[in-house]
Amino acid sequence: MSVLALCTNRRGSVAVEFAVISVLLIVFMFFLTDLVVRNATTGRLDRVAYSVAGIVRERVQLYDAREKLNQGDVDQIAKLAARMLTDMDLDADLSKLQLVVEELHFEDITSIGSTRKDIDLYRRWQSGSAGGCTPPQALNQLTQLAPKGSYGRWVPLYQVTICLPTTSWYTWLTTSSTENPQLSSFAIVMAR
Repeated sequence: MSVLALCTNRRGSVAVEFAVISVLLIVFMFFLTDLVVRNATTGRLDRVAYSVAGIVRERVQLYDAREKLNQGDVDQIAKLAARMLTDMDLDADLSKLQLVVEELHFEDITSIGSTRKDIDLYRRWQSGSAGGCTPPQALNQLTQLAPKGSYGRWVPLYQVTICLPTTSWYTWLTTSSTENPQLSSFAIVMAR
């Protein structure tokens, strides 16, 4: 068989085209599956961050009217977040779950018409494996979010950030990277 006859022979062309297209379809399916899994995990993290932030917000009812956090509070919150994520997905690997809680308190202002917001206390608490779990923006840079309460004081703010490394087939397939991408979610609330 000559080269010219091989190039012009149409027998088996469908099988060759199917082989080429199937490789592209498999890569596309990996991408779509990875995208769906990442979005589902991000949605779970969003729900847990918002729920945990709601607990932090209820300082008066749940923590004997103590507005300021301590490390024990943050560790309890991290255990609760892990439990909530376990309830959502039994197969989730939560060994690298990280939680960062920030609190921001303002100085009491005696004059009614004052608009000054002086920071009295800013603390950042972390629970879980040490690492790169950071909020998109530190809470002490978001003072404009604090409203003035009915008693004439600026309301304290809390920010909860949850980070969880996840497996990414698409990242592994395209970059051969051994590091798992980290998904994160955050919620900002004010004390009641």
